[in-house]
Amino acid sequence: MASDESERTRSRGDVDRLSSLPDPLLHHIMSFMPARRAVRLCVLSKRWKTLWTTMPVLNFIYSELWNNEVDRYALKKYAFMDWFAEIVSNMLFLRDCACHVHTFLLDCTESVPDTLSGMTIRPWIRYAIKHNLQVLNIHFTTNSNFHLPSELFTCPSLEDVTISGIGCITPPKIINLPSLRRLLLKMVGINQDFMSKLLCGCPVLEDLHVKGGSLKVSNITSQSLKHLTIIRACPKGPIELIDTRNLMSFHWTMHAFCLKKEFILNMPSLSEACIEFDFYPHKADDTKGSILCSLFHVTRLELKGPFTKECLKIEVPKCRTFTKLTCLYVHDLCLNCRFDLLSSLLEHCPNLKTLSLVHSSCLCKKKDKYRKQVKIQRFKCRHLETVVLKFSRKNKAFYQVVKCLQEAVVGLSVEVSTVRIKTTFHDIFDSDGFLDSDEILDSD
Repeated sequence: MASDESERTRSRGDVDRLSSLPDPLLHHIMSFMPARRAVRLCVLSKRWKTLWTTMPVLNFIYSELWNNEVDRYALKKYAFMDWFAEIVSNMLFLRDCACHVHTFLLDCTESVPDTLSGMTIRPWIRYAIKHNLQVLNIHFTTNSNFHLPSELFTCPSLEDVTISGIGCITPPKIINLPSLRRLLLKMVGINQDFMSKLLCGCPVLEDLHVKGGSLKVSNITSQSLKHLTIIRACPKGPIELIDTRNLMSFHWTMHAFCLKKEFILNMPSLSEACIEFDFYPHKADDTKGSILCSLFHVTRLELKGPFTKECLKIEVPKCRTFTKLTCLYVHDLCLNCRFDLLSSLLEHCPNLKTLSLVHSSCLCKKKDKYRKQVKIQRFKCRHLETVVLKFSRKNKAFYQVVKCLQEAVVGLSVEVSTVRIKTTFHDIFDSDGFLDSDEILDSD
């Protein structure tokens, strides 16, 4: 009996359960690996010998190869770059040509020498396009000046494209991407010619993200866009028209001279908006168009940026009533010296239910004097239920701001007995603003 059980145990241990999995599942596992590491799996068994030749996801990452090869110090960087190019070319040459390429990732952000030029890379992209490419990710350093192959702009199968750090895009003669739904451009320069051709040639484009790079665009018109993000880009001229009738979310960094006085913002379906005020307004900006005035129909609004206070001084008097707004997030505003500015903004939010505030101390030298002279105005949003205040633990104005909030919400809500004030402390700043601590103080 004991010998029979040991034989069964040993026989179960000899079974290669991983290799018995179907190809699509194994390909999915391999899709999380760099391509060269996936190829090395061919030594496991006969089952894996040619499996890499049919995998639909190809991840070529220069930094991963450079940081993990044992003999990298024996090679000069230019020689290593040639080796990397040879690896990519050989893998594409030996791959099963009958199999499609679903995803092609080329990450060369780790200070790649100029020897890896378009003459080398463009054939790789063309290979992926010829094999019904659906997802393309290209990442270069911001100093790169790489010209994309013309075939990329007429690929019928492309659905998702991410391009980073290739310099300015030269507008092609024609853009025809009937399947493209998402496009992310990071540290890429674009002009009006490219934007017009892109929006006309992508009938199902829903997500457009522009992060960094130069932006010389005055007109954005699309019937298909649902999500538009333009942040940290360097505008080369003012925006005159944004006509996106089906847009649902809008994230935009406001720069100086980015709006004309007669600009048109047509987003009737917009429900969420995030505006970053990234410039110091001058008196001349009083005559320019107001962005908040055009967002009166949103249900969720986020306002932030280093010049939130200065821009709100100009924006609030111009804005209309936010009849549908239920959630408002205001970051980077000194509530200690400009609480009245917050009260004025809330006068335009009668149906607000949730208010989230991130206090940011300013350098005002007359805080105490200002606090004694100004009377706290009560909020006029009668449906307010919750106020979330995020504060630096070391900021001495914490109790004063909480006291102001308590005075402003007294007897306010008609739906609940009291407005709930939740205060969260934060100490460590990250790329998105802050990391919350676990300590939460509730005040009703």
